[in-house]
Amino acid sequence: HVGPESAGAAPGPACYGRGGAVATVTDANLVLGYLEPAGLLGGRMKLDKGASEKVLADLGQMLGLDAVAAAAGVWRVINGRMAEGIRLVSVRRGVDPTGFALLAFGGAAGLHVTAVAKQLSMRRVVVPRVASVLSAWGMLASDIRYEVARTHIGDSATMDDAKLRDLYSGMETEGRARLSQTFSGPVRITRSADMRYGEQIFEINVPLDGLDWEAPGLAGRISERFHARHEELYTYSQRGNEVVLVNARTAVIGALPALPEEPLIATRAAAAPARQQRVFIDGGWREIPVYRFEALAPAQAITGPALVEGETTAALIGPADRASVTPHGWLDIEVG
Repeated sequence: HVGPESAGAAPGPACYGRGGAVATVTDANLVLGYLEPAGLLGGRMKLDKGASEKVLADLGQMLGLDAVAAAAGVWRVINGRMAEGIRLVSVRRGVDPTGFALLAFGGAAGLHVTAVAKQLSMRRVVVPRVASVLSAWGMLASDIRYEVARTHIGDSATMDDAKLRDLYSGMETEGRARLSQTFSGPVRITRSADMRYGEQIFEINVPLDGLDWEAPGLAGRISERFHARHEELYTYSQRGNEVVLVNARTAVIGALPALPEEPLIATRAAAAPARQQRVFIDGGWREIPVYRFEALAPAQAITGPALVEGETTAALIGPADRASVTPHGWLDIEVG
């Protein structure tokens, strides 16, 4: 494990000089040359490389490694842990990640994302210029949502239409009341149900949007939605079997106005590297170019290995990787 507890911002990594005394991923990145000791935030926050080397040497002593080998081990382990986390939500759910792009979020994600992609055989990586605040940006762009659920175990074939209408209407009323305390804009409602066949021990969530809730035969139409959803997920249905509705769910959503689109970067000549930096890559030290995120031009191409650094984020473009700059100044990386 790396950690397993985060050092947080206080005391933070040893290189922050705030009392951190154990090796962190940030310390490993600094020792490997992926971060510049001149500092983060455009140089306003200096990093103590000597402190990172000491804590990595302490870790390495327990493992029979020097500081650089220990840092490389930390880097490999954290990449493997992140790749496994992606497998949990893709491969283990029957989804092949190789047809998707991997999006980096968090200030340090760009230093690891191409290595993670390679472990997953993914061929495309996207690093936003605003990676360090992408989660906050997403929160501000997300609608306000209250979800209300009621456990209501019963055979849907014998459920009463009126009781079903009352059940969902009551949840909607509760959700609207909660939403109205902080929101006064347009509202939309989504309904669903967790359902299963009678002998099953797990449920699937069945969307119920688009149903005519006033027409007769509501319970039967909900059952038919379940059969269709089960067949969609598992390639078969059993329409002769009992269908059980376990949880009724209603989401009351306050729709926020769209955020302004991120501005396009200025058209300009392709940026030259700001400097060369010595980094540990593929088992050895190499001098590689370092580009400034803020200086990149639209459609500029960068062939790895290279580093791209900004005030709040950095990206490592590995050997054989090729990055192109989007009109918004993001990196679209073809993984070699």
